[in-house]
Amino acid sequence: MAISHQDVAARLDWLCDAMIPGDPGLGFPSAPAVGVQDRLLPMVLKTRADLAPGFLAVVARFPAEPPADPLAPVRALSVEDRALLGRFIAGAYLASPEVMRRLGYPGFEALTTEVDYDEIMAAVEPVMARGPCYRGV
Repeated sequence: MAISHQDVAARLDWLCDAMIPGDPGLGFPSAPAVGVQDRLLPMVLKTRADLAPGFLAVVARFPAEPPADPLAPVRALSVEDRALLGRFIAGAYLASPEVMRRLGYPGFEALTTEVDYDEIMAAVEPVMARGPCYRGV
């Protein structure tokens, strides 16, 4: 049976707080304060459905109750599992509008695919009018 976000919710509550506790001195909120576990992580899991089962399997290996040192289980993970865990939790955190605002990051911007041929021709026409400028060898 596949593991769901709800199956690991208790683990994610303490894990998100342990991984991103926030920094009031710098004005950065904690992961729970911006809704990583309940609002942003489900969005990220849907966006990266290809990696979500692996992430949920990693989280399911953690205890339901927070250990005395909540980062100890994270440090005990393989490099690949730790990277996957960080990708999802940090990715969800960085998707928060409040965090993006604090970082000065406007988010993804749409790129237009309409080519402005007038601009291209304005750059090319002087070269074409000049004619060849190199001598043949």
